[in-house]
Amino acid sequence: MRSFLSLHVKAPLEAVRPWAEGRTLGAGVYLLPDPPWTSLYHEALEAQEDPEALRAFLQDLSRLGPALAFLVVEEENLLFLQAEGGRVLGEIRKGPELGEAFLAPGGLEEVFSRAKALPPLSAALALAQAFGLHPDHAALGFLDLLEAEEEEGLPEEVVYLE
Repeated sequence: MRSFLSLHVKAPLEAVRPWAEGRTLGAGVYLLPDPPWTSLYHEALEAQEDPEALRAFLQDLSRLGPALAFLVVEEENLLFLQAEGGRVLGEIRKGPELGEAFLAPGGLEEVFSRAKALPPLSAALALAQAFGLHPDHAALGFLDLLEAEEEEGLPEEVVYLE
């Protein structure tokens, strides 16, 4: 079964890189620019699958700009968080391991409701599209990038931090 975590902030790579360098938690972090977004694939956070650690990290990241987090655990659990200015504004949590929660910011109730009704991976892709984020970037995870690096190498624009 597939699990992944991806984080995204509406900020340039030049702003995200120095911020992320001090927050690797002793593991690898991939940064992938997709203007106006920068995606982060964080090895330690993905391995933890800890919703509260993810929430704290995203709240901190959101001080750089609007930020999103997609956590899918074993294809049947979803945690989606939307944050800005250090605060979580939106949340969809569903599945046997993560429980249930729903918080939709004004103007996005319909988008969030439709996503909540979908299976976790489909919900992540739909939410990514709603926020103008490349859907493939939302569904990537650290292990996907590690496998790509071993097999064919990473695109030049990917930055790896340890």
